[in-house]
Amino acid sequence: MSKLKKTLTKDAGLKLLSLIIAVCLWFLVINIENPTEYRIFASNIDVINISSAEAAGKTITNLEEIKNTRISVRLRGKRTVLDKIQINRSFSAYIDISAIDMSDDLISAKLPVKIKTGLLASDYVDTEFLTTSEVNVLLDNNISMDFDIMPVFNGNIENGVTLSVYNMEPGIVKVYGAQNEVNKIAEVRADIKLDSPYDGQKVTSAVNAYDFEGNIVENVYIDTETTVATIDMKIKKRVPVMASYIGEPVRGCTVEGISISPDYVVITGSPDVINDVSYVTLPEININLSSKDVVQNFDISQYLPYGASVTNGYSGVVVTVNIEGSEEHNVIFNSGNIEITNLEDTLRANIVDGSFDIYVKGDNFNKENLKYSVDLKGLDVGEHRVKIDIGLNEGYELVGEAPYANVVIEPNNSSNNFGRIENIGDDLN
Repeated sequence: MSKLKKTLTKDAGLKLLSLIIAVCLWFLVINIENPTEYRIFASNIDVINISSAEAAGKTITNLEEIKNTRISVRLRGKRTVLDKIQINRSFSAYIDISAIDMSDDLISAKLPVKIKTGLLASDYVDTEFLTTSEVNVLLDNNISMDFDIMPVFNGNIENGVTLSVYNMEPGIVKVYGAQNEVNKIAEVRADIKLDSPYDGQKVTSAVNAYDFEGNIVENVYIDTETTVATIDMKIKKRVPVMASYIGEPVRGCTVEGISISPDYVVITGSPDVINDVSYVTLPEININLSSKDVVQNFDISQYLPYGASVTNGYSGVVVTVNIEGSEEHNVIFNSGNIEITNLEDTLRANIVDGSFDIYVKGDNFNKENLKYSVDLKGLDVGEHRVKIDIGLNEGYELVGEAPYANVVIEPNNSSNNFGRIENIGDDLN
């Protein structure tokens, strides 16, 4: 034992010096082969425990902005440790949403940016520099709203074709999201893309929410991605309006024509209905014994086939049967209505004919305004055929020639010598 002790303590100073030199050499080698270094790592920010906000009925409105935030970190550590981080790509940065107290009615909260290196406890590194140490998290309450789906047609649609949606399934959607985002929505549309559409076609279309400027609102959730629309296809067609009349106007008047306003209509309906319509026929207008224009109004929608309608909504048509001329009034008078003029006092006359038939034109006609006479000036005893003079008021016109009367003139042998004999006859009117 004493010999071992003697051996260990022999040249103790020299041995201690050797140990110190060995340790120094070891540290020297280690630091030469695995020195301490600084290295910069970059990463986007991960957001963890988002469900804690959702469970509280809130949405992170700047979530995408946070995720797209790029940070840089300078780490200090041994080369081998830093190499391990780089090779394994184990560096990341994150914020933890569960750190926010959701019981408060917050609209924003600041959270520190934390980093992970994926190292063991023995792999020690120091964080020397961090470009973004905290981020502001914006919060908003989650809401939901119902919207009717508005169809919007796109594609190859021919002129004169009108498309609408007969049925849409579903026709109403529920939109979820942050209150601020949902309030941006002006309408929810179904973008219906068509090529050679036909009536009754079913089209599956994408559903999107749009703001008041026509931009898609991205940060909302719609409970359906598509809808199925049944197409109601209508075509327009310009067709003439046809009208006719029955009966005859009064004597002296004629039909000069028929005017129709408008003389055509634009109708719309399904192709199988409209393609069979060449014109629209109105009921006949009765003009019997009319002396003036006959005007009649029609609601043309009543005379269209089922399934057709007028495009502009106004369906009134005015038909005028134009009647020209004046009414000819038939007047029958007898010889007793005829005045004898210019007969010599020594003669007397008798009108043989019993009655006469004439036609007179004139408005507000009154036969009492007519006067009848025969002029016997210069005639002597005997039988004469004399034209009857028809006395007409202004505005009256005799149709055709005045009739002739057979007049017998005889000598006047009466004691009173009045120069005429009263005409014999009855007024047939």
